[in-house]
Amino acid sequence: MSVGFSTKKTLEGGPPTTDMTYILPEAETAICFAVPLEKSKIRPYLGKEHPRGRFDHVIDNGDVYLKAYKYAKVAADFLEEKGYKSAPVINNFKYREDVPDWRTKLPPLLALRLVAARSGVGSIGWSGNILVKGYGAAVLLGALVTSAKLEPTDPIPPEESPCDKCKLCVSVCAFRMFDKKEEDSYALGGYTFSFSKRNNVSRCYAVCGGLSGLDKTRKWSTWSPGRTPYPETEEDADRTFAHLFTHPVKELRIVGEEGSYAESKLMHDKIAQEYISSGDIASNTFTENFILTCGNCQLICSGDQDETAENYRILTNSGCVVTKQNGDNLILSKEEADELEKAGEIANPYVETSERRQYVEKIVTDIFKRLRKEQSDAPF
Repeated sequence: MSVGFSTKKTLEGGPPTTDMTYILPEAETAICFAVPLEKSKIRPYLGKEHPRGRFDHVIDNGDVYLKAYKYAKVAADFLEEKGYKSAPVINNFKYREDVPDWRTKLPPLLALRLVAARSGVGSIGWSGNILVKGYGAAVLLGALVTSAKLEPTDPIPPEESPCDKCKLCVSVCAFRMFDKKEEDSYALGGYTFSFSKRNNVSRCYAVCGGLSGLDKTRKWSTWSPGRTPYPETEEDADRTFAHLFTHPVKELRIVGEEGSYAESKLMHDKIAQEYISSGDIASNTFTENFILTCGNCQLICSGDQDETAENYRILTNSGCVVTKQNGDNLILSKEEADELEKAGEIANPYVETSERRQYVEKIVTDIFKRLRKEQSDAPF
């Protein structure tokens, strides 16, 4: 596990989401760390291996989130016992509700990726994910904040970053959330951190949210059976997400698929339960129905060029998930999926509409159109 320390001074100049006093007014130091995912479970997930290729990773992924919170809570309790006010950071699924349109922007309580980069926990890769030597981007972040004034740690020098800018992360996002050439950056405490410019965030919401999964090339898909045409423009992306939002995929499991997050033992841990009950989104996420369909931009990157290339090969040869007219979800080759589609044997969950759905679609589209005009709509 990689650990780093940031202070209010070393985070100066960052976006509002690097203000640790939002969590704890007395906070002086943020302690950030990375917990690795189990690498052996990533390739079966990327390759859509049947019958447990997905859920072995789902269980590991969910448990690492809960472990990260548990480690933060234990450390915060320890510092409290030593007389320092401390609090664990809820590392996902809870957001700053004081930000206008927070339900759409999803601003984190603390931008852990920026804190991790500034404190040397890892390096920011082209995708914006944190890379740790030996693990690549296959890590999840945790943190706590404390009133203890601890010595800050330095960022990892750019020449030591595991990211070689192969940019395969760009090509494994089905709706191409990341730009392949343009960069964005943040300056924190005298250091600048660069990463790919984000395209419309609604592209990520649609794909990582499981609403659609067919890649731009139509040669492969995520674990989602959605087969939405690729949105060419940002306006198309807004309209596509709005339509998918009102027509959610009802069944994500594959015929014959085995496993369930109910198998997780950590889900019933006392401290993990505290995390799960910390907010409506977290409470509704870590249940026995917890399921993943994407995460490719993170999972593809191993920090090693050859391993990452192999992950890419596995994913792009994994086939497509489709829904037959009888409701069954199947994993098929591109050719098989195309034949079923031409024969009209693939179900289209997006056809049905109503005045109510059209009304909601317009509201969602208008929100994203407005947000894209706001300069403060930051990628972290």
